[in-house]
Amino acid sequence: MTPTGEPPALEDRLQDWSESHRDEIADYLLELVEIETPSDEPEAFDQFFDRYGGDLQAVGLETQRIQGDETGGRLEAWSAGGDEADEIQLVVGHADTVWPLGTVKENPPEIREDVLEGPGSLDMKGGLTQLVFALRALDAVDADPELPVYVLVSSDEEVGSPESKPHIIDLAKRANRIFVLEPASGPEGKIKTARKAVGRFTVTIEGQAAHAGLEPEAGASATEELSSVIRRLHALTDLDSGVTVNVGEVEAGLRSNVVAPEARAEVDVRAPTDEAAETVEKAIRSLDAETPGTELTIEGGFGRPPMERTPGNRLLWERVRTVGDRLGLALEDARVGGASDGNDASRHAPTIDGFGAVGDGAHQEFEHVRLDPLVDRVALLAACLLDEPLPDEYEQELEDA
Repeated sequence: MTPTGEPPALEDRLQDWSESHRDEIADYLLELVEIETPSDEPEAFDQFFDRYGGDLQAVGLETQRIQGDETGGRLEAWSAGGDEADEIQLVVGHADTVWPLGTVKENPPEIREDVLEGPGSLDMKGGLTQLVFALRALDAVDADPELPVYVLVSSDEEVGSPESKPHIIDLAKRANRIFVLEPASGPEGKIKTARKAVGRFTVTIEGQAAHAGLEPEAGASATEELSSVIRRLHALTDLDSGVTVNVGEVEAGLRSNVVAPEARAEVDVRAPTDEAAETVEKAIRSLDAETPGTELTIEGGFGRPPMERTPGNRLLWERVRTVGDRLGLALEDARVGGASDGNDASRHAPTIDGFGAVGDGAHQEFEHVRLDPLVDRVALLAACLLDEPLPDEYEQELEDA
C-alpha cells in the first residue's frame, strides 16, 4: 500500500496528547450535552453555535453562522484557504438531538468511570467533542493538514436535513474525502462503510361507507383492503438481499358499525443499493386494489440514497484502517440500515461514516459514550486529517492494499 499520513512518531504524539487530556474531553462533552438542542427548537441553537464556533475559532478556523428558515441553521468553519480551495476534506456533524427541552433537567448527564451518560451524548455531541479535541491536538503538535479542513455542523439531521442537505452536497462536490461524525456502530465501535437507502411511502385507500348492519353490501371496506396491502408490502422484504419493508403506522375507519370508507398506511423501506431501491419502489407503486370498490393512492419515495462501498469509499476505509493500525487500534467496518448525511455526501466524494463516538443507546434513555474509546477516536481523527489526499484513480492503490 502507498505510505500514508505523517511519521508514526507524530501519531504517537497525537495519541499521547489525547490520552493526557482525557478528563478535559469528558468535561467538554458534559458541557455540550447540558446545552439542549432539539431539532424543533431553532432558537435553542444560538447558545450552542456561539460556544462551539468560539472553540473552533480558538484553534485557528474561520467560522460563519448561517441562520435557518425553519431550523436552527448551521455552522460552517474552515482552516486557512478552505473557503476558496478547489479541494478540501470535509467533516460533517449535527448539533440537533431528538430530546425535547427539559430532558437534561429530568435526566441530568453524569460521568461514571469510563461512561458519560446523557441525552444527545452519543448522537452526536460525542463526535463534535472529538473534532474540537482532534484540532486542538494538531495545534498542540504544530501539525498542519495538507488538505484544508472544512466543517459543517447542522441543526436538522434528525429530521432529514431539509435545509442543510443542499449545502452538504455542494461542499461534498469539492471534497477529496469526507468524515461523518455519526456514532460508531455498536459497542465494538465499527466504522460505517455502507448505509441503506431510506424510503417513506404513504398508501391511502378509498372505499365506500355503508351501515355495517343494514346494508354492508353497499360498502367497500378500506380496512379489508388495508389488510391485503399490508400483507403484500411485507412480502417485499428480502432479508438475504437486505431489502426491508415495514408498515409501521396505520389508520382506518370511522366506527365499528360503519364499513370503513378510508384507510392509510405509513411505510418504511430500506434498500442496500440503487438497483434494489428502484426495484422495490417499482413494486410498491405497482400495487393495485384487490377489494372491489376500493382505490389506492401511493405517495412518497426514497429520501436518502444508499451509501455503497464504492472504490473511493473502500480506499478511504483502507486509509483509515491503516492509520488505526499504526495507533494500535484494531478497527472494523459495518453496513448499517440507518441513514445519515453520509448517504448524500458519499454520492460525490469518498466518505467514511460512523467516525464519531463509541457507545450505546442513541435516542434512548440510557444513551451514553464510552470515554476511553472517545480519546482514541480523537487521535484517530487527528491522524486521518493529516493523511495525504486520495488519488484521482483509486483502483491501483486498492490493488496494492
